[in-house]
Amino acid sequence: MPEKEEKKQTQDEEINLYEKFILRSKELFEDGQEKSAAAYNKSIESAKEEMIQIGKFSREQGEKLKKYLQRDLMSSQGSIDKISRKLKETIKPGRLGPGIQNALSSILGTLGNAFSEWSSKIEDNLTYKTGEITSPGTLVCKKCEGKMNFKKTARIPPCPKCSSTKFKKTY
Repeated sequence: MPEKEEKKQTQDEEINLYEKFILRSKELFEDGQEKSAAAYNKSIESAKEEMIQIGKFSREQGEKLKKYLQRDLMSSQGSIDKISRKLKETIKPGRLGPGIQNALSSILGTLGNAFSEWSSKIEDNLTYKTGEITSPGTLVCKKCEGKMNFKKTARIPPCPKCSSTKFKKTY
């Protein structure tokens, strides 16, 4: 097999592993009792260890995929914060019964706290780089503001406009 085809196959396999890793992390989190940022981080770590033990990937690959997943989750925080603010502005508390107000407040508070916790821990890791794997969304070049839209999980190429290798994510 030519070297270029072999490299492509290896990259495709890593993307598939990343998607399986995301699904397993989600399953472990949903099966758990606690629903917090710490619990989700524990689910990610458990999924990584599980997949290493069964030989799906090496410890080094596991750490890299864990970093990608945490980075993708952190970049989602901005979108969720915007939605939370919009909900708070849009929903008039006087229209809602006390039970609904309390439930909504609790849900939004929990989400906000979880994402704030993740944000402070992972802020420096939110730069997406050429060669890394990313989930669906839009990457914006930090140099020229050029955009690349990803409809599925993929490996990040250099910026098509300026060939830069560093990006931020928007949704």
